[in-house]
Amino acid sequence: MGVAFGALIEDSLKKKIDFKELNNKTFGIDAYNMLYQFVTTIRGIDGEPLKNENGEITSHYSGLFYRVSNIISNGIKPTFVFDGVSHELKNKTKQDRRDKRQDAKKQYDLAVLENNLEDMNKFAKMSATINEKIILESKELLSAMGVSYIDSPGEAEAQISYMTKNGLFDYTVSQDYDCILFGSPNLLKNIGSSGKKKVPFKKIFVDVYPYVIDSESVFNNLEINRKKIIWLSMLIGTDFNDKVESIGPKTALKLVKEYNSFEDILKYLENKKLNVNFDYKEIQDIFLNPNIDENPKIITSEFNKEKIEKILIDKANFDEIRINNFLKTVIEKKEENNKQKSISDWF
Repeated sequence: MGVAFGALIEDSLKKKIDFKELNNKTFGIDAYNMLYQFVTTIRGIDGEPLKNENGEITSHYSGLFYRVSNIISNGIKPTFVFDGVSHELKNKTKQDRRDKRQDAKKQYDLAVLENNLEDMNKFAKMSATINEKIILESKELLSAMGVSYIDSPGEAEAQISYMTKNGLFDYTVSQDYDCILFGSPNLLKNIGSSGKKKVPFKKIFVDVYPYVIDSESVFNNLEINRKKIIWLSMLIGTDFNDKVESIGPKTALKLVKEYNSFEDILKYLENKKLNVNFDYKEIQDIFLNPNIDENPKIITSEFNKEKIEKILIDKANFDEIRINNFLKTVIEKKEENNKQKSISDWF
């Protein structure tokens, strides 16, 4: 879910980017965030995810294969980072999400009985989840594709942000803005999207394109610093606390600009008879001093065409001709990028 201060970020701060500009750059990718996109969106018209002949979900295989192929064939070096143990304060958020998925599943079952395709599609996406099987299978495919991954001790976003801040990654890749709170100097969004995209659960389409946000530019534009954007996020709600009633992003921004201590903000809210049911120091510490590994173990492997075929063709039952043709294109692009890199070493 992440924090919802995106509406405060002006479009002028979203630098449109082309993959061709990113040759030889390194990406730290929020694995769960991306996998959730796949299991939510890669579905049939009835909302059902892709499945093999045994009825096992394969949407994550499809999303990973084509998305990662596009990344590595452009000479980009991705590393997927998987979540570890969440902070205990996130348990309520996770339970709320489980409850919503269960409610959506009930609505989906009702839509099936009524043969209502629109509602079937809607509630199937809302009930989507990622289990340990999907995570393990994703790691297996990433390894076959020669893509590195890391098991973070805590929040993946925090681990990636630390590594980007310290020059181990060039870009932090996620759809959530939490990375900015965790200290990432940048945030790269929509890496697999371009063109028109339907707004979830609405009959409207918007232009979508990959773009990067520079965190310092956001702070300068909003006239606040990182600590104050953490305060702002606490007021409108994070994964670790509920929002303050009647406080939206614009009001929260006004408050953090007006006051130089959260204690003063609390006094203002108290005078307005608005309840704050969280320990702001504890939430603030989660973002400023997160549970990360300064020297994480990076699981590496080599690109293995035979293993990819075994996973996608034999196990996932994807079309053999299509997979082999796509793999041929990927390999050719990789070789071309390697040649260009070798030539550049001479200059």
